Amino acid sequence: MQIYAVADIHADPASLQKICSVVDEYKPDVLVVAGDIINYIRPEKTFNILNDLSVPVLAVRGNSDPAYIEKYFNRFSNLTSLHLNRVTIKSIPFTGLSGTIPLPFRNRVGLRENYLMKKVSPLIDSKTVFVVHTPPWGFQDQVMGRFHSGSKMVRNLVEKKQPCLLICGHIHEAAGISEIGETTVVNCSMPRKGQGMMIEVRVGKKPEIEMV
Repeated sequence: MQIYAVADIHADPASLQKICSVVDEYKPDVLVVAGDIINYIRPEKTFNILNDLSVPVLAVRGNSDPAYIEKYFNRFSNLTSLHLNRVTIKSIPFTGLSGTIPLPFRNRVGLRENYLMKKVSPLIDSKTVFVVHTPPWGFQDQVMGRFHSGSKMVRNLVEKKQPCLLICGHIHEAAGISEIGETTVVNCSMPRKGQGMMIEVRVGKKPEIEMV
């Protein structure tokens, strides 16, 4: 299973063109978008481009994606929301959480974190690709290389459930790869010159990852 993973598109035409070019060149089995798909306004154009791709698109919302765009996942046949949803492609299960847990600062959005973790936990096992927008605390989450801004509960859940792969974004400058036990963490944010990550997933094997 070859996964093309991106995050933080922000409806940018150049980023969308990069995605189309990479899909044409590499021909992955699936495109995973780990949030921040649009830029608050006029999502139709972005969703039309993603829907026209030759591969299925699995996605979660980020902090730039208002809740109303969930209806677009239902409107377009090639787009599927992973939010509290388990989808299997080529024997690989995917699940995810939409939104951003705004740590280290607590607010009423962040207070839903415990509820969401309890809801998604039964959907995760050692074969699962888990997709979130916010990185786990301490892994691919440093802002300007100075302080951590990830989710401690995402980290705790990953440590407990040990999915084979965690795909995230949000912190643009922290794109890269790390590990939490048996889980490979991939921040696939599209920096100015980046095009995301190509990930080869095989059951019982560590994912093989290439920054494209």
